[in-house]
Amino acid sequence: MKAVVLHEIDNLDSLTDDEVPAPTIGRDELLVQAHAQAVDPVDYKIAAGMLGSETPLILGSTVAGEVIAVGEAVTDFKVGDRIAAQVRGGANYAEQVAVPTHFAAIIPANVSYVDAASVVLGGQTALQAINRGLNVSAGQKVLIHGGSGAVGYVAVQLALVAGAEVATTASGWGAEMLRQQFPSVQVFDYRADDFTTSLHDFDGVLDTVGADQVLADSYKILKPSGKLASVVARQSDDSRFVRLINKPEGANLQVLFSKLADGTLRTVIDSTLPLNAENVRIAYAKIKTGGLHGKLVFTD
Repeated sequence: MKAVVLHEIDNLDSLTDDEVPAPTIGRDELLVQAHAQAVDPVDYKIAAGMLGSETPLILGSTVAGEVIAVGEAVTDFKVGDRIAAQVRGGANYAEQVAVPTHFAAIIPANVSYVDAASVVLGGQTALQAINRGLNVSAGQKVLIHGGSGAVGYVAVQLALVAGAEVATTASGWGAEMLRQQFPSVQVFDYRADDFTTSLHDFDGVLDTVGADQVLADSYKILKPSGKLASVVARQSDDSRFVRLINKPEGANLQVLFSKLADGTLRTVIDSTLPLNAENVRIAYAKIKTGGLHGKLVFTD
């Protein structure tokens, strides 16, 4: 099968389009014919050496496609199912991907492979942040930093669905997009606005940025009983801090896909590109420079 292979860590020029053996699946795994793979910032970090220096390496953390074979112990999925999953280190930039069943979820008929792939990683992180990290409920006030990013954009929508009063930070295109799509959300341009002068007694803050000043300012608007959940900062001396680590589960994805299907969750797609080595270089350059307006998704 064809795959995009990195031959040297932190050297995107070493990416090549190679022929490699198809994966062998285990008892509880699915063999998936890939139709879409989202580009996520963690993929760029892995290419730079976040998980070590072993090569050759097939990158990618998410996949959406059709099941073409199932392991002998699989009972919840069958050949022909449309599924998506997050499989970090799962060699996703390839024509076929092995997916453990506990990471997989069925894609509803009215949801495209591209839309499904686009929410797999950021969407799961947002769902866990809103439901578990902050436990958002109706009537609460929540600030979400980076509301136009992969995590923040889904988190804004989930918080609104929960009945919360939502504020968010963004800039440029992202700020304008959020104002247009969500008129009830108070949007602060982090390059020009000081949210601490307007926001008070908030129940929760979701941090997707991790900067020290962002954390310090966020604590100023929190209630004494409030929570600050961060998906990037590792620690804080404030007792209200919650470190959130994404734990991918098929059940979480199924919740997100149901919301995509019924229209309560939407996606923003920057563009789609055929999966090949040159387009991976193009995509990672956009991640590095902040040049994406929504998710970039590779397609077959």
